[in-house]
Amino acid sequence: MNNKQSGSKRKRGKLLITGVILCSGVAGPLQAGESAYGVGYMGEHSDNITRVSTNEQSDWIHSLLAGFAYQERTTDMVARVLAQATYYDYQKDTFSDETLFDLNSSAVWTISPQRFFWTVQDDYQQALLNATLPDTPANRTNLNVFSTGPDVYLRLAPVHTLMFGARVGDVYTGDANADNKRFSGLAGWLYQSSPVTTLSLNYQVLDVKFEDSTLNNDFTSQDLFFRAQFRPSRSQYILDLGTTHINFDRGEDLRGTLARLSWIRELTPQSSFGASVSKEFSNTASDVLAATPATDPAAGEPTAPSGISRTVITADVYETKGGTIFYTHRGSQVGVQFLAGRRKLDYATTPQDRKETNGRLQIDYFFSAASTATLFTEYTRTEYLDFIRRDTDQNSGLRFDYHLTRTVSVGLEGRRTERRSTDSTVDFVDNRLLFTLLYSSGPLFTPLHRR
Repeated sequence: MNNKQSGSKRKRGKLLITGVILCSGVAGPLQAGESAYGVGYMGEHSDNITRVSTNEQSDWIHSLLAGFAYQERTTDMVARVLAQATYYDYQKDTFSDETLFDLNSSAVWTISPQRFFWTVQDDYQQALLNATLPDTPANRTNLNVFSTGPDVYLRLAPVHTLMFGARVGDVYTGDANADNKRFSGLAGWLYQSSPVTTLSLNYQVLDVKFEDSTLNNDFTSQDLFFRAQFRPSRSQYILDLGTTHINFDRGEDLRGTLARLSWIRELTPQSSFGASVSKEFSNTASDVLAATPATDPAAGEPTAPSGISRTVITADVYETKGGTIFYTHRGSQVGVQFLAGRRKLDYATTPQDRKETNGRLQIDYFFSAASTATLFTEYTRTEYLDFIRRDTDQNSGLRFDYHLTRTVSVGLEGRRTERRSTDSTVDFVDNRLLFTLLYSSGPLFTPLHRR
């Protein structure tokens, strides 16, 4: 084993230990929150496991998993943790056997009510190395994004408050060689013009230092923006308007508009709807943290579901323009989840510019408290702008779940994943059949599975 591989393994271990410490710290006073754990087996058959257009290979994947979940919402702590370890055994050795980890967690500790908070976020997942290649183990690597720091509120008058925040972060990117340290700060003036309206002027700075600064380009990003936040009953509106300036250690700087608008509406206790549009500069780690937000203890609004596009690791900065709409409903017999979006990504230096149009629809039918049928379909069309290529991906299937007992369930799923492209050499069809056997001590823990 060379020094680079040894260092990467040590760093991965350190980051996993960090996640475990976070989980242990959050989940310590279990009497204050709700927890669940589980173990399970998944058997999956694929008729084109490498997802190629010719010379398809079939294989069985046998998986063993163990994990736990925890959530808490008290005056002192708002926290949630979902952690899982999964061992994958490829029966015909088309890919090397592997153990993968997932951690999705955040906690906000109220040290002094309305004055001093401490936030911790950690997300460990598998991300894509190359957006143009299919989602297979050969095109994935581990990604861990960790962030922590304080927020301080100084109330100058009943309606005027100064806010200061700071974060230190660590990003591990496995085989992508884009590991970096992140330091950010935020200062803002908040004016509460009414019980449901808060106006603010904000300045935010992010400094990113890569471990390999020869291959990657360190940068500093500065945002100056005005925010209007409205929280009427069952709704939330947030409008951000401002500018962004990004200074690179090498090359030309970037300047652009920052504009974000989001609307989330709780239609009924069982249904919510929302829409958002934005134009802003971003990067991989910032997008991961945005998809795993730390909860504001003072907020009780519904939250928007995350997008369906897989995370693609890049050390580059990119501008995103686009919007999404979503609708969710959970009734006594039928549940519906719908999400649709479109965005354009414009990278600073990397030739990965593209337009993405995607959508997801999931319908759950609850035959009884013990049995559920789920119909799902996902659609993504990707148009690459730096070269001539357009991909259309669709993933559809049907799943049945049945609880043998309160804690033991079985599931059977069939799905079809296909890609149609203007480059016929990357077309593929992958049909899969999945069987699951799961023990879970409570409904809070639901195993993660990569489709």
